[in-house]
Amino acid sequence: MADQVINFPRDTTLKHANEIQRAIAAGCATPGTADLCYKHLVAQATTKDEVDSLFIEWWKAQYDSSKYSKVQMLERWFGNVLDDNRVHGCTVPLYATSTSAIGELTDDSVGLVCTPSTASTPGRDDFAHLPQFWCVEVAAEKKEDGSHEIFYVEHIDDLDDVRSGEHLCWVLQKNTFVREWRADGYQHLQMKCHQTTGFKQWREGKDRTGHVYAYIAHPKYYAGKVGGKATCGTGLAPINYTSHTSGVALWRTRGTQYSGGSGSLMKFLDRMMRLKYARKGNSGTIEGCTSYNYQYKAAVAETGVKRFILTVAQAANLFVGSAVSIGTDTDGSTDRNVADVHDIATEVRITAIEPVTIADSQYSAVYVDVTDTFDTVKDQTLLSTMPYFSGWNDDVQGTDGSKYNATNGKEPGLLQKVEFMNGSYLIISDELWQWGKDANEDFTFDCYVCKDQSKVSGTAITDDYVKQENLTLTLPKGLMTSWHWQYIEDTDCGDIEWPTGVQASGSGVGCKAGFSCGPSPSGLRAGWCFGNLADGGGGGVACRNSYLSVGSAYWNGSLGAPDIAG
Repeated sequence: MADQVINFPRDTTLKHANEIQRAIAAGCATPGTADLCYKHLVAQATTKDEVDSLFIEWWKAQYDSSKYSKVQMLERWFGNVLDDNRVHGCTVPLYATSTSAIGELTDDSVGLVCTPSTASTPGRDDFAHLPQFWCVEVAAEKKEDGSHEIFYVEHIDDLDDVRSGEHLCWVLQKNTFVREWRADGYQHLQMKCHQTTGFKQWREGKDRTGHVYAYIAHPKYYAGKVGGKATCGTGLAPINYTSHTSGVALWRTRGTQYSGGSGSLMKFLDRMMRLKYARKGNSGTIEGCTSYNYQYKAAVAETGVKRFILTVAQAANLFVGSAVSIGTDTDGSTDRNVADVHDIATEVRITAIEPVTIADSQYSAVYVDVTDTFDTVKDQTLLSTMPYFSGWNDDVQGTDGSKYNATNGKEPGLLQKVEFMNGSYLIISDELWQWGKDANEDFTFDCYVCKDQSKVSGTAITDDYVKQENLTLTLPKGLMTSWHWQYIEDTDCGDIEWPTGVQASGSGVGCKAGFSCGPSPSGLRAGWCFGNLADGGGGGVACRNSYLSVGSAYWNGSLGAPDIAG
């Protein structure tokens, strides 16, 4: 129905007008009028807490389970209530123009400020309450036909149910219209609520039935397991020591409509970094876990314990709640893939770190969450940091940041309520990458995308995959063929987070992320993204590892979870 105009007496104050509108909306049986009233109220809000409260009020007044599904309610909220005429924008220099990763906000974003939050201190986020950026968590399930059902909604249902992993925990955000282009040595990005020439909606807002939703959805966490099945929820160990092939097979046990994570997540995070922070990459702003690589031998031998004794200095590097492995290490190897590096505990969380005096010397006791006691041998038994369990940032006081420090490189990041870079590469399911050679014998690297998760292959590029045209990355034939890092200059303007140049001079420039380069005249590669806890400057939202086959399985590769698309 058309928008309805509500006229107030001339002497009506803004506060009184809002109260009148709320009263009208709360008792309104006409959805269009109620949504219009709350659209006006959201436009007057200045904080996310205010919009959260309006959402709760609107939902309670409007929801009738006999008339509306939760999907329909959220389509109304994101489609009708969250709406404005703002244009949010950012421009960043192409590498040939400037090696700097720093850009500037444009259009209606000029003057807005965003600083990451921690668990103890809220940052500043001038975007969080605005219609294009407000977000909410839900618990959802994809159906066999490609559509989805929503079971629990943040602010409305118990947050423990939303995040439990019974269903997939998604973060919803408005399905806006986006335009990205290059001109005059810069890469430009704009986002707004309404379509005009050159703008298109997000790939992850359309399911394989063809339905375009008023919202987009992204998995809040890396994948984990509940009841032996892959899911997305809090407090779960990452599904690592696995491969693209086995990951697709595992997700299929949940339903044929599932295959795993999508490469659309990387593009979304990259665009949000640009639109909120005017940066080409996340590194140095919300770093993620790229520098938490510690491996320590037992400082003291003990028998029948659930703790590991370290020096005080060593233990000071560790966080309570982070994950470690413990191994007998009988062969002296520190490779986390080797069995005796994790044969006591493969991945368990630290429950406490306490000072302890042993033989008149001061140490730290690192307590771990294990069922059975174990023995440690001085200078042999090995403790290694591992990728984080999901939910590390659940108590961050904002939509962006990290629990303690967003730039320390020791913990996962949070952006638009999505937790990312947990210390392991994210293995995505809907992209396969292909090495080859061109007519000049130069190396080529291509991306193939399957937009239907029910048709994703665990082993090969089939007819269901589409080669991404004009994205072929070409590297000279004289390039060294052993594994090495190269650094990403720029990424493409399309739906895929794909490097368009990898000759940047180092990890602190360009996109501030690396291309793990293993050139080959042929070879199918799985999509490993983000980087791991030992990659330092190589890690980032644009990071790609071109070295790993579809069957490669290591400690530092973990499965992703699906979104709406496909």
